[in-house]
Amino acid sequence: MKKGWIREEFAGAFGIGLVAVAIAVGAVLFMQRGAHMDLTGPVSIRILPTSDNDALALANLRITNPSDYPFEVRNVTVILETKAGEFPREIISRSDTQRLFATTPEAGPPHPTLYAKASIAPHTTTEYTVAAQFNAPEGILKDRKRFVVKIEEIDGKIAEFSEK
Repeated sequence: MKKGWIREEFAGAFGIGLVAVAIAVGAVLFMQRGAHMDLTGPVSIRILPTSDNDALALANLRITNPSDYPFEVRNVTVILETKAGEFPREIISRSDTQRLFATTPEAGPPHPTLYAKASIAPHTTTEYTVAAQFNAPEGILKDRKRFVVKIEEIDGKIAEFSEK
């Protein structure tokens, strides 16, 4: 008779222990829900020819930072993917991009420029523009597989925005 009682007591204690562990794990996950660094949002690309053999890719990004912490930008790269391969380019500097939009009205109204050392505030959605110069005719940029914008955070996290 005692053996059955011990097994029932063990089973009850074991069940209570499982519930306590589940509650503790759930509480930790709930408290950490905003600690995940991840940027989301769509990207659209416009092509602006600058000469017969050069063109600019203007990427408009609508970036949402759902985390509790700012996303500190280390580097931004725009990658052109074609049938021949990938062609990564660093973006044009913030001041050069501002001059470009001031002198080239056909580039359209710009959003704020995303640049190295920029900070994307937590729990916000903001639109940005990045520009990358490619040594290729406009036709090659238009006949692409896709563009990918990579944003690297100072701690190494990389957010990718891909068209299509």
